[in-house]
Amino acid sequence: MAAMLLIQLANALSVTVVDQVGPAGTAWLRMCCGALFLWPIARPRIRSIRRKDLPILLMLGLVTGFMTTCFLGAIERIPLGTAVAIEFLGPLLVAGIASKRRSVFPVWLSRRQ
Repeated sequence: MAAMLLIQLANALSVTVVDQVGPAGTAWLRMCCGALFLWPIARPRIRSIRRKDLPILLMLGLVTGFMTTCFLGAIERIPLGTAVAIEFLGPLLVAGIASKRRSVFPVWLSRRQ
């Protein structure tokens, strides 16, 4: 709950920053601030990262940055609430498909025709 609250707060605060530095600049600022915020909490040991993990970690960073830039580009063009609702549909759909119970889907979606 706290994570979602912080994400939505960051989204709301990003709206004004996007107007000044654009989606890519805002994504860069958000990721840098996130790293600075999490560094003292997580305290990862750099030596614990294996060489074979580096390509995967770099890809994760690139994909996260690209996804954030695309989302911020969307909130530059459409209202924040609409963009957040569309963003939420992806994980919601994946969770519904991965669920073993049909009751997670709304009644209109789970009816057989």
